[in-house]
Amino acid sequence: MNKPQQFKGKVSEHILLNEKFHYLRLELLDPYRIEFEAGQFVSIDIGGQERRSYSIASAPAMDHAIEICVDVTPGGKGSTFIKALKSGDTVNFLGPMGQLVVGTEKKLLLVATGVGVAPFRSIILDLLEGKVDKREIKLYWGLRYVEDMFWEEDFRRLHKTYENFEFNLILSKPPKLWPLKVGHVTEYIRDDCKLGSDWGVYLCGNQPMIEDVSKLVQEKGVLKEKVYFERFF
Repeated sequence: MNKPQQFKGKVSEHILLNEKFHYLRLELLDPYRIEFEAGQFVSIDIGGQERRSYSIASAPAMDHAIEICVDVTPGGKGSTFIKALKSGDTVNFLGPMGQLVVGTEKKLLLVATGVGVAPFRSIILDLLEGKVDKREIKLYWGLRYVEDMFWEEDFRRLHKTYENFEFNLILSKPPKLWPLKVGHVTEYIRDDCKLGSDWGVYLCGNQPMIEDVSKLVQEKGVLKEKVYFERFF
């Protein structure tokens, strides 16, 4: 693991994916390269001697910039800071940090809610496109509304391109006649997933999901030490 260090970056893109999620690309100024492992996060200086942690959503192969995705609905200081950033603004952050890094398990289950999918985007791009990893990889991603969706087309493209990658999007509050999965990720892990001691399970999202899925997968035979999670909210 690389030791955390101070970075300065410039906002090169700030895109409102929808009313809830903001995407930012930070081009590195000093230092101008970063080494990190897929799944790690950075701690951004939001002023007033306060920081907020955000997962890196981009793959490690792109070392001259990082991408983050932020849920601004909490409306706190971090959300306010992120929403106000414009192209050309500079941002100071500390990184990389975090232990949500894929191990040597034979099979991988990634479970996210909301913006918790960000580190898994980094992991999936790194494994499939960067390392040509052939392990079975399943991603279950829970969102509330169809309006919350983002990156789903990218994940579907990867699902079609790589036969070892399975993408499952689940909406808890879908529109009428929604043709895809409905409910909560926990239900699908319980009913659809055949797991065992050869699986590694990686979780990122809200606390109830992490607690419920962690317990559930262990009941299905996953070793406790093979359940990993990052929790920011």
